[in-house]
Amino acid sequence: MAKDGLKVDRLHAIDAIRGLCLLGIFINHITLGFLHRFSPINIMFSDAADVFIFLAGISSFLAYGGKPGEHYANSNTVKIWRRARLLFLVNSLIAVASIAILFAGDAVAPAAVPTSMPGHLIETHGAVTYLWHVLTMQQTVGYSVVLRLYVVLMLLAPVYIWLASKRFWYPLVPAGVIWLLAGHFGWVESNSLSGTPLALTILPWNLIFAMGISFGAARAQGVTFHKSNLLTIVATALLVAGPVCAIILTRVSPDVVAWVDTRNDFFWTGASKTFQSPLRISFMLALAYLFVNFRSAPLIRLFHQATADSVLSRLGRKSLEVFSAGAIMALAADHFLWFLFSSEIVRPNSVPAILIELGITTAAIFAMVRIADTKALSFAAIGPGIRDFYLRVVSPTGPPRPGSS
Repeated sequence: MAKDGLKVDRLHAIDAIRGLCLLGIFINHITLGFLHRFSPINIMFSDAADVFIFLAGISSFLAYGGKPGEHYANSNTVKIWRRARLLFLVNSLIAVASIAILFAGDAVAPAAVPTSMPGHLIETHGAVTYLWHVLTMQQTVGYSVVLRLYVVLMLLAPVYIWLASKRFWYPLVPAGVIWLLAGHFGWVESNSLSGTPLALTILPWNLIFAMGISFGAARAQGVTFHKSNLLTIVATALLVAGPVCAIILTRVSPDVVAWVDTRNDFFWTGASKTFQSPLRISFMLALAYLFVNFRSAPLIRLFHQATADSVLSRLGRKSLEVFSAGAIMALAADHFLWFLFSSEIVRPNSVPAILIELGITTAAIFAMVRIADTKALSFAAIGPGIRDFYLRVVSPTGPPRPGSS
């Protein structure tokens, strides 16, 4: 019973962290608001997306890796790819909803950068071409980029899970080689039609996912991560370095300000989200090390003591549904604020603007909790309907012919 209890506690902790990440992602996506200024992303070398993908790796092994001593079951590959298919369909749903929001927003308050809007891209490339590129994940729209990455990672997951079932660290070898080559040579993707670079690119980010799989395999296989004074000092220093850099050093050193402003541009010497710089990877490892070895630390203890009924655990258990709703609501909220600001109804950062954002955020969180608690709104219930709609309406069109519109 003790072992079962420990496993349940660990899963609740994962759910709770995932739930917190979902709230952080939602707030960060309201880019015109005020609240995102208080997000930890502003003082850390990593953010909620990194943690989210790392946890996805852990959950993937725990769900499909089998029990210790068992070989990886080939039947799990089919289950994983079915999950990838669901993620793809949900990504399509978010994309279609995002296009509708962007068209509506542009109608009442034209965008500051119209070349990035669907209307401009459709006018330039044609409606069929635009829709094809969006639904095949070549061109992103709205805030679906995380799911785009997740779909591809789930296609790779069977190989990494099979390797981890042999030795927990095996996936880190191919993933690490891919990460190093992609980061060093700049092998990252851009949107196919707009040409804007993607923040979450597949080759560099595959290492974060593989790290999560290896971590989940290590825990499942009984590998103990012992405390080390040296590792504790290094991990704590990395954790503290972010706030010190953002809050203190940027006020006294122009060189630090310049580094912060350009940190996403460099793999080896930056803290790039696009390239997943070594500093960013190290920060993620430091967080994992401290979380595992200091269970009684004040903040960490709250996650380890999380129950199935806690709000964060409930959100985390239905992460796909909650993320999807959050991505759509955040995009709508951002464009609603843009309408208010561009029409000079309220001023940015004014008290009325902050109160409006607080009201939107509170209502959105309430809606996400309701979605998490309502079985009828789960993708397990509505997924077949989404799949049938996609096969009937989208799939038969196929790739656009040259000159189509």
